[in-house]
Amino acid sequence: MKRILIILLTLGLGVTNALAQSSLGKIKGQLTDQTTKEALPAATVVLLHAKDSSVANTAVSDNKGNFEITGIADGSYRLFLSFMGYKSVYKPITISADNKQVNLGNLAMEHKGVDLKGVEILEEKPPIVVKKDTLEFNADAFKTRENSVVEDLLKKLPGVVVDKDGGITAQGQTVTKVLVDGKPFFGTDPKLATKNLPANIIDKVQLIDKKSDQAEFTQIDDGQTEKAINIVIKKDKKKGMFGRATAGYGTDDRYGLNFNLNRFRDNQQLSIIGGGNNVNNLGFTAQNQMSFGRAGNGGGGTGRGAVRMGTGSSTAVPAGITSSWNTGINFNQTYSNKLILNGSYFFNDNKVNVLQNTTQQNIQPNYSNFQYTNTASNTENANNRFNVRLEYNIDSFNSIIFTPTYSLTNANSNSYNVYSTVGSNNKDTINKGATYNDGQGNTSSFGGNILYKKRFKKKGRTISLNLGYNNSSSDQTSTVISNTTFFNNAIRKDSSYNQMNTNNSDSRNVSANLTYTEPISKDRYLEVNYGITNYTSNAKRFTFDYDSAKLNYNHRNDSLSNIFDNHTINQQTGFAIRTVKLKYDYSIGLNLIFNNLDNDTYSFRTKRDSTITQHTLNFAPNATFNYTFSKNKRLRLNYSGITTQPTVQQLQPVPDNSDALYIQLGNPNLKPSYNNTITVNYNTFNFQTFRGMFAMLNAGFGSNKIINANRYDSTTGKTISMPVNVNGYYNVSGTLHNSIPLSKTPGQNLNTGTSVSYSRDISLNDMQKNFSNTINLAQNANVNYMLKDWLDVSAGGSISYNIVRYTLTKSSNANYMNYSLNADVNVTLPKGFMIGSDINYITSSGLSAGNNVASTLWNANIAKYVFPKKQGLIKLQGFDLLRQYASVSRSVTDNFIRDTRSNVLQQYFMLSFTYFLNRFGGPNSNNRGDRQGMDRGMRMYRGGGGGGGGFRPGGF
Repeated sequence: MKRILIILLTLGLGVTNALAQSSLGKIKGQLTDQTTKEALPAATVVLLHAKDSSVANTAVSDNKGNFEITGIADGSYRLFLSFMGYKSVYKPITISADNKQVNLGNLAMEHKGVDLKGVEILEEKPPIVVKKDTLEFNADAFKTRENSVVEDLLKKLPGVVVDKDGGITAQGQTVTKVLVDGKPFFGTDPKLATKNLPANIIDKVQLIDKKSDQAEFTQIDDGQTEKAINIVIKKDKKKGMFGRATAGYGTDDRYGLNFNLNRFRDNQQLSIIGGGNNVNNLGFTAQNQMSFGRAGNGGGGTGRGAVRMGTGSSTAVPAGITSSWNTGINFNQTYSNKLILNGSYFFNDNKVNVLQNTTQQNIQPNYSNFQYTNTASNTENANNRFNVRLEYNIDSFNSIIFTPTYSLTNANSNSYNVYSTVGSNNKDTINKGATYNDGQGNTSSFGGNILYKKRFKKKGRTISLNLGYNNSSSDQTSTVISNTTFFNNAIRKDSSYNQMNTNNSDSRNVSANLTYTEPISKDRYLEVNYGITNYTSNAKRFTFDYDSAKLNYNHRNDSLSNIFDNHTINQQTGFAIRTVKLKYDYSIGLNLIFNNLDNDTYSFRTKRDSTITQHTLNFAPNATFNYTFSKNKRLRLNYSGITTQPTVQQLQPVPDNSDALYIQLGNPNLKPSYNNTITVNYNTFNFQTFRGMFAMLNAGFGSNKIINANRYDSTTGKTISMPVNVNGYYNVSGTLHNSIPLSKTPGQNLNTGTSVSYSRDISLNDMQKNFSNTINLAQNANVNYMLKDWLDVSAGGSISYNIVRYTLTKSSNANYMNYSLNADVNVTLPKGFMIGSDINYITSSGLSAGNNVASTLWNANIAKYVFPKKQGLIKLQGFDLLRQYASVSRSVTDNFIRDTRSNVLQQYFMLSFTYFLNRFGGPNSNNRGDRQGMDRGMRMYRGGGGGGGGFRPGGF
């Protein structure tokens, strides 16, 4: 079935492309210098429709000056060829049934002089520009459907992949931040920008390897690099108001509401968004979600914190049904060259209902058994988050960046679990029971950073001070009612408890980092730094047993209650030397990290305090190397070390019995973990052919990794887990991403990704070391193809093969494969009609019997534009037409193999209406923000003196 789908999809695209190309025209030629006869590479070639000067296609000449434009429909055109320092060439072109192939031969270009027949090209921008740390795309060169959002545009860009939930991967790396005109948009959530801003207002999309504010100032890489996208708004779209609003209702009381309203000015951005639905469509990244119990759930068996040395999921289908409401406001204001203010507030309320059926094989060196669990849970998280960024340039030498943040989450959760454990041989029942959990709580965090930067008159001499503060607190109350029967050699023992737990924690950290840079030669700089961070945390856990006589929880359980205090001082000092040459730069440095930790625990059971003191020293070398082979080829190497503090939940030595069969303990003896990371990146992009290749190699190793050590009781089926430090782990992985153009039209790409990884990890089972060796091989591919303005197709697939081997629990060894296929087709019909359909097929092999289930999700819709200028859209859509949507997953660890089946959203149909608002100022607005030809392709400015049909303002 899978092979047939792939073959049919490939053949379909090939036939469509072949039929289209066979009836379309082609233009080719060669550009040379009129005097020297030398070829002119990387010249810009623009084909415009003669009737309205809208862009039909673009090209760039190759190293020999040759260019070629294919896929041209019959009609009259004007061809412009431009090269910096030369007169532009103007050629009228006609494509007809008798003239499909136009060979212009050699076109000699003259130096200087830019005015030709009253037309002057003032500014030009090719589809793709390669810069040092940035790959820049001209948005108008990549066709999208009318009223598309930024997410749709990103799918057209070479090397960029957007998954079904809106997650973005660029050049093999996850995009963690999206900026608008270089400014934050609703904090750091990429989806709020890509799912709300329309594509037709975008001038450029920039893929950036963004450094920290500190590194951007000192120009000495600190290894804190993240993949970011900067969206540059068109100049003529910075004065106006735009947005959209959608309301829909469907079968089974399904509903969907959302709106966004944006008002942009030259120096101001104001955006308001909101919405709600019960069809699992978040539209944002869930953050600051609270869980109850250290297991990460309401006591259910699916959240157990065992070390997952090898893990895989057979599907990417989200479990459960989610309903959500959200609203937010984002404000950006440039008051002057000295003062820039960005701020946002966002609120979301998510409710998730999950039903799960789990089969888990517990594996130990000498025995194994099976545990069966049915879970029903309901969780609600209401989160408020507030972000501000204030940049103030005191003068040309001094500046300040202030970034305060605030978050508040209120949550409640309840779950009911029914479970039983049976032996693997005789199938005798080991235990059976049920647990009910109910929890309420809130958590808040407030903090911020102040970065003061000063430049001196001597170039390269700087000093900066970064002050940070963060305070977070959590108050939780949960009730656990558990009844379990244990069977040991036909001896029955009942265990039950009804308890209320209160967990109150408060943590604070204050930090200061001072950095000084000094030039020591023309191309070499020295950086010295010192930083100190003071961590303080306090946790109080009280457990009260239920008093049936007084009908309340009034008897403190001293064995499950304690007060815990942690105080840690972390100091870091070091230096780095940076050298900058014409084609390469590098930095080498060394940091010393001193960590002093004091843990104080008061036990109500023993009525006494205990104190643990630790002193650790880590050497943290760091190094970066960047080599630019050419404008479009770059190599980057980075090595860094980082220390991670254990959480207060991991340190607090009191049992958490929210899961009757999985008891978690804290460990006050934990040390901070230290991890080394080595990354190698090689990127190359050919801006003439639009072909790119992005390769990355990662390796990691370190010491004192924090894992969960498990002790399993075969007679009761209970697991006791406690975090400990271990050494001896490492991992290495390599990825290769290719972007292959399917035609000379930008946006029609084949993106492929190949990854290979190997990891060696360690765990402790009944105090015995168990090493794992995991190999993962994965291949994915996706294609985007757009035929004129009526057919838009995207399709893709992936396959991954997992091999897991253990040195101790060999029965956990596993081989399994995951497969996925997807396709999305949209057709624009006459009279404003559109039809669309998408299908996602996911399956796996290697799971336990009954769990190798395929999931097929087929959706379809039909829509029609209404009102003048297509301001309204009526859509009828159907979800899960085949009723084959399913969620099946597998987790493989050193001591269990777990297969889980969950409930998912069922078939529904919905009718919706969308209203589009596009009102822009300026001489060329006409309130037509998505006019065909004006917002697509490369554009030119009008010159003096008339001539031709005129060129639209907006620039390259």
